[in-house]
Amino acid sequence: MRLHSIATGLALLGALAVSTFTGQQPAVAKGICPLYVLKVCALNRDGTRSTYNNACFARRAHARVLHVGECFGSFCPFIYDPVCARDPQGFPRTYPNLCLSEKADAVFLRKGDCK
Repeated sequence: MRLHSIATGLALLGALAVSTFTGQQPAVAKGICPLYVLKVCALNRDGTRSTYNNACFARRAHARVLHVGECFGSFCPFIYDPVCARDPQGFPRTYPNLCLSEKADAVFLRKGDCK
């Protein structure tokens, strides 16, 4: 019995290692989110923004992920660090920084101008 538990543990560890090296998330049962933490800021159905432990938890709450990382506070910094994000109408747009794209409910695409 103990040998079976060790074999199962090694198999799960191997699957996790393979998924890490391939850039894929480990497979989980439908409706169950993995417990790793990679915080995301997401827009809830009621228009509020919340930080979730990972994108899976945000999707389960029917929230739209805006970007990786915690949601910003009430005020954005006065820095120019442009990001390309998809606005609520679905068009790519350059925002002065990630905070301002979040405030516009835009989904982050990449750092820099959209061009």
